[in-house]
Amino acid sequence: MAVVFPSTDWLNELLKVVNSDATYRKVAANWEGDFLCIVEMDQEALKDFQKPKVLRGLLSLFAAIPKEKRVAFKGTPTERFVQKLGITLDQDIDLLKLNYEEMTRKVAEIKLDEIRGASTYIWLDFWHGELRNAKPVAPGEIPSPRFTLTGPYAAFKEIVTGKVDTTTQIVRGKLKLRGDLGYMMRNAAAVTRFGQLMSSIPIET
Repeated sequence: MAVVFPSTDWLNELLKVVNSDATYRKVAANWEGDFLCIVEMDQEALKDFQKPKVLRGLLSLFAAIPKEKRVAFKGTPTERFVQKLGITLDQDIDLLKLNYEEMTRKVAEIKLDEIRGASTYIWLDFWHGELRNAKPVAPGEIPSPRFTLTGPYAAFKEIVTGKVDTTTQIVRGKLKLRGDLGYMMRNAAAVTRFGQLMSSIPIET
């Protein structure tokens, strides 16, 4: 089934695909460590978020974060972005009641400099061949991830769609890694298999 990236549907599909794969369980049997992915909004994101389905996917991530944790976005470019859509940090978000056509018109009016630094935080928790968690989080919610990957939306999108792998994006400087790159290289089979599974998920555009 094709799903939108980024979205909670995509994260749920990722959990299902990874945890049902016997090859991943085998090659990642010794892997210990989580990833915090910080996806920064760029010009391609603003273009994609003018599509109602993609914007709904993004907002599904925001809505999945409890209100009491969303306050961590206060004063950040992410808060400015959602405010421009008419959303506040402390509101209950009913995805079925939002007017995505109207919101996409608002996105079209946003200049990148106005919201530069707006980011989505996605936590992927790997442990001995299992993906235990894949969910959106607030800034500071995961204080000490083993790895942090930071970069523009376009760079993550290339990975998700299978155009390039994570290690290549790091080497090219498209993504910044905080953590032990040597550990990743020593566990290249696990990293590679996860990348294959992730890019196998059909993306709806």
